[in-house]
Amino acid sequence: MEFWKKLVFLGLFLVMSFTPVFAQGPPLAPSEFTDLNLGFRYTPPPKMRDLTAIDRQTIRERAAARGTTNTLTLLLSLRSGLDDTAADWHTIGIQTYPREKFGALNERDASVKFSRSVAGNAKEVGQPSDVTIGDSHFVVSSFELREGQLTKRARIYTTVRKGLMLSLSFSANSSDTLDAIVSSMKTFTPLEIK
Repeated sequence: MEFWKKLVFLGLFLVMSFTPVFAQGPPLAPSEFTDLNLGFRYTPPPKMRDLTAIDRQTIRERAAARGTTNTLTLLLSLRSGLDDTAADWHTIGIQTYPREKFGALNERDASVKFSRSVAGNAKEVGQPSDVTIGDSHFVVSSFELREGQLTKRARIYTTVRKGLMLSLSFSANSSDTLDAIVSSMKTFTPLEIK
């Protein structure tokens, strides 16, 4: 009988010890994201949650359901929280796709096309613009998606690095929040690869 009491106590201890970890939700985002293969560093805004593993699994499942392996590669997926209807909700994604899949398109047109793909069924707003951050050239596209009374806004920065389309996508439920998270693009820094 003593053995069972110890086993029950151990079970209760484990459940109580690990419940707060799972109740807290996804882990906090890294303070800095570095991709050595593509040669860049990026610092996301603080207090975001890292949903990269969950979102990668979702992409794999959707691709399998469609019978395709032709998907983008998700490098990073961050959210401010799980309630995407909250006024201050925002998300950041970093994704790649092979440049050669865009054939003979020039880099700017390929960037615009990839940005539209990343945006999904959101409506493009205005014309894409060109910006330079450090020595990196980006095409910037803006999008909106209406969900009932809510309008999600997105800005996508796309470039070509080492044979891959690279997009950093920012989305928020308000223009002010979008502008705040987009300001983190100034932290995008190429790495010197030796």
